Amino acid sequence: MKGWIYRLNIQQRLLVYFVVVILVSVSLVTWLFYRQTTLEIKKQSEGYLEYIVENASYQTDLFIRDLELATLPLLTDRTVKGFLEIDESQRLEQYYYSKEIKSQMHNLNLKYQHLNLIYLLGENGQYVLSKNKSSMEEEPFPSKAIYRSLLKTTPENGRIRLLADRSLYNQEYVVSIVRRVRGLSSFVPKGILGVELNGTALEELWNIAQFENGTSLWIFDDNHRVVYHPDQKWLGNPIGKQLEDQLTTTDKKTFTGEWDGTEMIFYADHSDQTNWTLVAMTPKEVIYEPVAGMKKQVVFVLVLSLMVALVVSIGFANSIVKPLRKIQKGMKKMEIGEWEPIKPLRGTDEISSVVTSYNKMIDRLSTLVDDLYAAELQNHKVLYEKQKIELQALQSQINPHFLHNTLETMNSYAILNDAEEISEMAIALSQMFRYSVRNLEIVTLEDEMNHVKNFMIVEEHRFQKHLPITFEIEEDLFDEEVVKLSLQPLVENAIHHGLRKNRYQGEITIRAAAEEKRLRVEVIDNGAGITPARLRDIRKVLRREKYEDVSNKMGIGVSNVHRRIQLLFGEQCGLTIQSQQGEGTKVSMEIPRKDRRIKAG
Repeated sequence: MKGWIYRLNIQQRLLVYFVVVILVSVSLVTWLFYRQTTLEIKKQSEGYLEYIVENASYQTDLFIRDLELATLPLLTDRTVKGFLEIDESQRLEQYYYSKEIKSQMHNLNLKYQHLNLIYLLGENGQYVLSKNKSSMEEEPFPSKAIYRSLLKTTPENGRIRLLADRSLYNQEYVVSIVRRVRGLSSFVPKGILGVELNGTALEELWNIAQFENGTSLWIFDDNHRVVYHPDQKWLGNPIGKQLEDQLTTTDKKTFTGEWDGTEMIFYADHSDQTNWTLVAMTPKEVIYEPVAGMKKQVVFVLVLSLMVALVVSIGFANSIVKPLRKIQKGMKKMEIGEWEPIKPLRGTDEISSVVTSYNKMIDRLSTLVDDLYAAELQNHKVLYEKQKIELQALQSQINPHFLHNTLETMNSYAILNDAEEISEMAIALSQMFRYSVRNLEIVTLEDEMNHVKNFMIVEEHRFQKHLPITFEIEEDLFDEEVVKLSLQPLVENAIHHGLRKNRYQGEITIRAAAEEKRLRVEVIDNGAGITPARLRDIRKVLRREKYEDVSNKMGIGVSNVHRRIQLLFGEQCGLTIQSQQGEGTKVSMEIPRKDRRIKAG
């Protein structure tokens, strides 16, 4: 599927590339512009909602504070306090007190025309209303029940409490400011003073008429019930679980949510003065309406850009492709031996340069063919000379048989001169050399043992020390096959890194044991041992984690044995090392037995 672009010719590819580049560029620019515009509009709308809420919250707090201060004269008036302490039998006093209190309520009503009702309720059941109840009502005014209900919600310290409920006068939905009133002779609250406020007072206070684009402002209390809303059907109703969760789980004052089936952008702010939360919201669709009209324009501009790009790219592609096609025709003629130059192009661009270079290539082609023949002859001459030099180098190399015969001659001279040590070393070296040049990778365990014995003869004469070595190998294992030259490097390692550090005090043991499928050969010394740090490094080398450090950590011979075993029998075989510093070292070699290798092969 990915290779379809390579099946197109150059002109078609250029057209595809141009369309893709322009489409991506225009789409990216359009998307960035659209996104930035959307963010700016949203930011402006959020700022507008914030201004509305902050301004309304400030005005509301100021209005409630003024109204609270305006009711203070009623709270401190002796007539009010005296009215709360008279009993029902004092009819005359009750009449005069009520008349005086109503006069003060009337004055408060004149100052604040949006007050629906002012009332004073006493615990003794007496009450005063700024407006008289209708005489047509069949049931008496339930002053005691209302008093008990309000007493539960009003603070004991005399602070105001804002309530949203039905009016005591005409059952309309109003906002009430209530507070407790103390008696004349004690500090114990004897009554409750309440002021009912019409919703139109808040609307005029906020100047709702200036709100635009479907923006609305409403309030809910600490019980998440709507205190004020332009649509009266929401008054007293809960704001809803979804909106409540959004308000309580987010730290942001601005968020997006749903209200009455419409997606809105909200801004909410809580007032500590009133313990209300003011919310301004506006439909999201209205906010983004200016951006929505841009989509059609964007699509139109995109299509128009693509059409213009196609026309321009076709002309541009033709100006590139036509000269290349001429070169292509000339190359095809050159393949069949017709070396015909192309008419030069006007200009100094890369394609014109290619045509000029092509014509120069045609002019020099015949000359290059002649030079090629001459070069071939010269190459043959150089190759002949090189082979001659290599042959001379090979002839100068030492002949293995010559070295073997020389060692035999040295042995004969040693015998004639009674030099037994030299004779013994010459015989051992001769046998070691003959063994090492055998063109075999796999040998018997007995051959390896004999090679080790010859090696030990040479080592004892070198160091003039007796190096005890023990072979704990059963005769029935002598014919088991092992890798050639695998034991001698391990024994050499035991001498130089184990016994030598203890002044050659100790011994070397070689053990062999056969299992059903594997042969294990162990080289053990009781020499100096290996430090834990170096042992870790050696094991990393054997695992090929630090293979470049072979010569520094354990010597080329041992690592060579390990690697040759793995190359012949697989990564699961090879050497393992166990050592205790001051006690000695054991190197174990595991390889599959012959019958196992035949089955695996």
